[in-house]
Amino acid sequence: MTEQIHSIALIGLGPRGVSLCERLAQLSQETAEHNPPGSPSKQIKLHLIDDAPAGAGRIWDPEQTPTLCMNTLAHAVTLFPEENSGIKGGILPGPTLHEWIRLIIAPDDGVDDIASEKRETFFSFPPDKNKYQRFWSEMENTQPESHPSRALYGAYIRWCLDVALARLDKSVHVIFHQARAQEIQRCGSRDTIHLDNGVKIQADSTVLAPGWLRPGLNIAEQELAQAVKTHPSLVWIRPDNPVEQPLDAVPDSAPVLVRGLGMGFFDVMALLTLDRGGEFIPDAHSRSGLRYLPSSREPHFLISSHRGYPYLPKSEYHSLPPRAAIPRLRKLGRRLRPQYPGHETPTPASIDFRRTIWPAIIRDSYEAYYQTLARVRPEAFKGSDHTSLIHALDHAPDEDLLEQAAELAQEFLAQPEDRFDLREFLDPLPGTFSSPEALGEHIAHRMSCDIHEAVLARDSALKAGLWSISASRKPASIIGAEGAYTLDSRPTLSAFMSLGQMVGSGPPLFRTRQLLALYDAGFVTFLGAEPQLSVVDDDREPRWRIKTRSLPHDHAEATTLIDAWMHQPTIARPHDQDPLLPSLEHQGRLRPFHYHTAAGEHLTTGSPEVDRYTRRLIHPDGNIDPSVHLVGIPTYAQMPDTTISPIPNSRSLMLQETSAAAWSVWQQIHP
Repeated sequence: MTEQIHSIALIGLGPRGVSLCERLAQLSQETAEHNPPGSPSKQIKLHLIDDAPAGAGRIWDPEQTPTLCMNTLAHAVTLFPEENSGIKGGILPGPTLHEWIRLIIAPDDGVDDIASEKRETFFSFPPDKNKYQRFWSEMENTQPESHPSRALYGAYIRWCLDVALARLDKSVHVIFHQARAQEIQRCGSRDTIHLDNGVKIQADSTVLAPGWLRPGLNIAEQELAQAVKTHPSLVWIRPDNPVEQPLDAVPDSAPVLVRGLGMGFFDVMALLTLDRGGEFIPDAHSRSGLRYLPSSREPHFLISSHRGYPYLPKSEYHSLPPRAAIPRLRKLGRRLRPQYPGHETPTPASIDFRRTIWPAIIRDSYEAYYQTLARVRPEAFKGSDHTSLIHALDHAPDEDLLEQAAELAQEFLAQPEDRFDLREFLDPLPGTFSSPEALGEHIAHRMSCDIHEAVLARDSALKAGLWSISASRKPASIIGAEGAYTLDSRPTLSAFMSLGQMVGSGPPLFRTRQLLALYDAGFVTFLGAEPQLSVVDDDREPRWRIKTRSLPHDHAEATTLIDAWMHQPTIARPHDQDPLLPSLEHQGRLRPFHYHTAAGEHLTTGSPEVDRYTRRLIHPDGNIDPSVHLVGIPTYAQMPDTTISPIPNSRSLMLQETSAAAWSVWQQIHP
């Protein structure tokens, strides 16, 4: 019998890398079952490469602080594929994160509602409970709608990896490399992967699952870095994932300028208060519901952002969120993209988002708002029910629909304050304020209203309308995947996606309560929208200065600046510590994805282009690379919904892409 040895390399062992291992395990079992007796044995070396500990990556490191939580709910995430999930090959059912927690805590008590196949998988690969003692209190208090710590999710991911590796056929031999891949070179029919520890790996097929790659500095940031070199007393915390930002450099009890009011900010806020000994305690008499007990180590936050207003808190449903109706958008999806990815590549620039998709999203959102308002407060309507208003919106011209919707509502509502107006969220801080105190109280009052609406949850008309906007992002991105939207309609698409982030991907409600409590305790100053940054170098200590559109007559200064956000990855501006993709580009094995116009013009994006069926890289001449695959976040410009973890019963696009890549890898070895 002739033994053939092949080699597969997976670079990146976060959730996608683990999902790839799961698919390869399934394919290895199916191949072994169908392998004719006496046929040549194909031995496979599976190289698993990541400079972070295997099985979670840095973002979900089980050893990190428990302060940072997921933005996803415990019962709304899984790494196991399901029936009808659109993947190739068989499946092994497995528990969601919440089901896994329940099975660890009480495997014999009240778990009959968990599918028997999922329980069988858990008990076939039982986790070592001793590994999870540090999570025990958290697990005991975790509900389906809880936001678990990222560390606990990391522990779940690591168990999923253990299950996948245990299921690999005996012909697959796993080799771990805790190192960073620096370069891939084509050598004959194989690739040579150079690691930063000097090891070189020969691979027949390679999959890159790099996660959220940090880009290099842009021009403005290069100027900031130069300012720090010129003035060493200045501190600049550059954009990055908060768990990797050097927040130890932020001095105790000092003012700190912060740019950003999205999820990165809320993480920074938690790390610089809770992890420095501060405490939030319940207080029924405060508007936030909390009172902050300082540690004397927390800084004073001077906060600005593009919009100037914090991301909105998630609704507190006390269950998983309801399914948004979005009937008009779903109907468009069935017509324009009946299945994804489908059998044919869409015609580039064939769909005008602004004229075709955006009006449907607006009408769905307004219908959700007024349906809920009619249910909880029918007296809000005068002379007719809400259906007359919806009918009027459906027959209003698409052009300037937001403006018309506000005017139409006045005809049907008893009180003007009951009308829904998305423009208030597209630009939440219009105009200017006379002082930071006036601006701060305006934002704080509005945040208290946000908290009230989040508590109302299903009974909040506002939250229903905004949840419709949030839920529209995935179907809208699928319709426009692979460059289907026209180039001139993409600014409207970007504005919509940004709006969806603000109103639908905000923090858990408790984080908004904490921010308001910090403001009321005197540790937060809001600076408003559109910050302009400069360096002041006079006879005093050098310092950063921020002026904003909202406060034209004021400014704020500090020696420390935190940029609390993450850039999108881009191959146009690679980081010097991530030379892997540039090495492929320099060898002519990679080209950026382009948006096209009907006239044949194009706009270069920061995403590498991949083959839609296999996820292999596309060369500059249009040929498909023979061996290197790319999945996940770096493909955001071409592929839809690349940042979302698998949600149960959702036909997860992440699981579909890892399935496609794993199938391609396996077919190269077992054609």
